[in-house]
Amino acid sequence: MDQEKINKMRLNLSNEKEIGPRGIKDSEGMRFKEETEESNGYIDIRPPFFRDVDRIVHSKAYARYIDKTQVFFDINNANITHRSLHVLLVSRISRQISRILRFNTDLCEAIALAHDIGHPPYGHLGEDILNKISQKHGAGKFMHNAQGVRWLSHLEKRFPTQPANGLNLTIQVLDGVLCHDGETHEQELKPEKINGKTWEDHFLEYEDCFKENKITRIPMTYEGIVVRFADTLAYIGRDIEDAILLKLISRNDIPKNCVKILGDTNRKIMNSLIMDLISYSLEHETIGYSEPIFEALKELKRFNYTNIYLRRDENMNHLVEHKFKIIYETCLQNLKQENYDSSIFKDHVEYIDDSTYSTYFIPHKKTNKLQLIVKDYIAGMSDKYFSEVYQKIS
Repeated sequence: MDQEKINKMRLNLSNEKEIGPRGIKDSEGMRFKEETEESNGYIDIRPPFFRDVDRIVHSKAYARYIDKTQVFFDINNANITHRSLHVLLVSRISRQISRILRFNTDLCEAIALAHDIGHPPYGHLGEDILNKISQKHGAGKFMHNAQGVRWLSHLEKRFPTQPANGLNLTIQVLDGVLCHDGETHEQELKPEKINGKTWEDHFLEYEDCFKENKITRIPMTYEGIVVRFADTLAYIGRDIEDAILLKLISRNDIPKNCVKILGDTNRKIMNSLIMDLISYSLEHETIGYSEPIFEALKELKRFNYTNIYLRRDENMNHLVEHKFKIIYETCLQNLKQENYDSSIFKDHVEYIDDSTYSTYFIPHKKTNKLQLIVKDYIAGMSDKYFSEVYQKIS
């Protein structure tokens, strides 16, 4: 194929012409240098963020979304939202907002689809429990956003035969994943550093998540900020619909002020929030909400926390925590005893190390950090697999 035709394909695939002055151009995508395969006849016409989307959706970590809890777990109801649907909703919402505000939709999609890859089983309840256990065993803090970056940039593989050096995604995508923090409360936000972040900035923020967790993490791009807002947009009304379906609450329980300003269904709530955010962001340098909408959203978040999330956890906390402790301690013992027939070796270590144990297991053993392997293993489990492992060892 001649070079002129290849260049035309690349130009047509890029969305560079539609991106406004605040958006990130494809040409600004920054990743670590990697060997090109074009000399062997392999031609890649994809722009950098488009390519990142493909690398993410073809990863094993992405495949495990299919059976991970969003809010409600251990419930046999196919209509309840799971993590795989949530990230798709975040992607759709962020692309819609991004297209109107003339941001890079491919970058939004990549961040959105990857943002929850580090989530352990049982959603935020599982995250809180694993964080406590991890710190107790001296393995540092556990945060799903940082764990997602760990999977994407270290544990996951692009090819089955390569060392565990990650997917080599762009810094803009990894930064968006690390800084998505959808549970925070902000009326408006814009990138903090005008010239973006360096890899050193990114690594500093990443390491801080496992240690002090003192750095305020703000996405380096407007696209990352859009995804951060879209995370809330995707779950706030959807969680209410799921809770109503499970008869945990009724529609009449929704605060009257929230109903008046935002609506009483997921469709109305999403439309009110999205339209206000777009309108506000078209007129300001920040991405954000008007005051009345933001106050109603904060009230709705408080309602969800008290009436849905706390009520969900009150009868399950101790049981789930017990299961996490049993699995963690058993797996740690299997690593120390080098029980190669155990599930942590067969299903996790061998995937990372290709049975040689030279890049993952042995270095962690030499530095007495086997507990980090256990944390990686549990964080990567789907809910169903978590239950199967517990049944096997309990």
